[in-house]
Amino acid sequence: MLILTRKPGESIYIGDGIKVVIVEIKGNQIRLGIDAPSDVRIYREEIYLQILEENKKAAESSSAATETGLEGLTGGWAKGAGGKPASSGAATLFGSAAKPKIAPKGSGAAGKNKDGEG
Repeated sequence: MLILTRKPGESIYIGDGIKVVIVEIKGNQIRLGIDAPSDVRIYREEIYLQILEENKKAAESSSAATETGLEGLTGGWAKGAGGKPASSGAATLFGSAAKPKIAPKGSGAAGKNKDGEG
């Protein structure tokens, strides 16, 4: 750690873009002025530590949800409509073993592609 002695009104530079100025010394407190580019985030230590802790908790809960998330989804696939076991095939996905409905002849719905041509 670099330790410097500065008086009020004096400053230090960190790299080319950050200037730290000693604004005032009052008792056991020092007021600092920091001139930095807008993309540089500046936090007091206690705030920075809170952010780290919240990020850590969010990452832990996210990873826990990911680990159990896919297993929780598959449980619903095994049941059909009304919570009864579903049959195999496409009917399982839709929760019913009913036959698909066919459009009546002449309705114009059957046999057409996305452009309306048949």
